[in-house]
Amino acid sequence: MNHDIHPMSQEEARAYLNWQYPAPYTFYNIPAADQAEELQAIFADNQDDYFAVSDEEQMIGMYEYSFPDGMMEFGLGLRPELTGHGRGLQFAQAGLDFGRKHYAYRGPITLLVADFNQRARHLYGQLGFVEVGQEQADAYGTPVTFVRMQLG
Repeated sequence: MNHDIHPMSQEEARAYLNWQYPAPYTFYNIPAADQAEELQAIFADNQDDYFAVSDEEQMIGMYEYSFPDGMMEFGLGLRPELTGHGRGLQFAQAGLDFGRKHYAYRGPITLLVADFNQRARHLYGQLGFVEVGQEQADAYGTPVTFVRMQLG
């Protein structure tokens, strides 16, 4: 997989915020009423770094990296129409490899995944992540349980 990974632009952020996932993944759709706040958060100086992933034709996904307590936390999203077609493992591995190289980071990596998202949890397990806990949160007015997973 040879993709261009670069800091996310305003245009790419707007496109990402408008992605619409089908059921049962509608949880990941960002409500229109919250998009301006989310856009502001993407470009805030809060130590979260967002990167767009593009192929020759379009933006195919995004990666997010942050370092709470000095440990890398990884977030990712694949364009909705590309999910469920066997691209996730390679896409996620490319993001992990990029993050380690870009930040010269060799420590453990964590991520959060919605507990209902068995497809993603399975994929992360294939990458070597293990479940280390759960966290309750509110996502746009909906209570959700996130599973924290860790690699390394």
